Amino acid sequence: MDIPAVFARFADDGVTLSEGHFKRTVPVLDGPPLPVSAVSEKIDKENRNPVLIADYNSLYGRYFCEKIMKHVRVRGASMWLMTYIETTEDLFDAFNYNADVVVSPYHASESDAVLRDVYDVSDSFIPAVYIYRGKGVSRKGKLEDLRRMLDRLYDMGVRRVSVLDTDMSLSEEEWAAVADRYPTAIPFPGWVGGIIPETGFEARVVPVRFRRYSPRTPRRPPRTPPPPFCRFRGTPDARATSCRRLSRRP
Repeated sequence: MDIPAVFARFADDGVTLSEGHFKRTVPVLDGPPLPVSAVSEKIDKENRNPVLIADYNSLYGRYFCEKIMKHVRVRGASMWLMTYIETTEDLFDAFNYNADVVVSPYHASESDAVLRDVYDVSDSFIPAVYIYRGKGVSRKGKLEDLRRMLDRLYDMGVRRVSVLDTDMSLSEEEWAAVADRYPTAIPFPGWVGGIIPETGFEARVVPVRFRRYSPRTPRRPPRTPPPPFCRFRGTPDARATSCRRLSRRP
């Protein structure tokens, strides 16, 4: 099953969609913004395959923000929302809107104990292990052996794990080993056109291509400016807290 994926960004003029890629763990938008309706042509309405909406504001800012969920509706398909979940409270908020499945970076969770609590809330939560230089990205930017990380998640009872290859550094042999040991893992190439070998996975994420490239078109157009801050709930120094989070990139 192919799951089309698009980036959604909230700004003063509303929500727009775009192609995108990852620079290590940081999302980068490519190309001009498009209306939300542009995703409808990418939906497999006959089979009702899900669509993954990657929340650019949350993933870039590294905190949970509900703006995208308030404004995006997908007709004819279930919606998988990729956002930034740190605690069980964030997950409850995500499911209070219209997400059928919530995907979040593994390294976003505060600890494996918290991640286990999050998964206990709903098995419709899917952690995403980012890959950089052939290794899995853990908390605080540490790199670990991918299979060791997947073993740890499977020991916790997590069966659906997305493997997001941000720099396409996993070899065909490594993908085959992952598929053989973890067939329910969901591969996710880090950019449009990224190719992951057909190795027997039950499902895979396929970033959507909205534009047709010509020889004169640069492969990576200028990036979209960072999103505005979402209003941060909680303490009076919340904005300072969010700024500190932006500075803790691995």
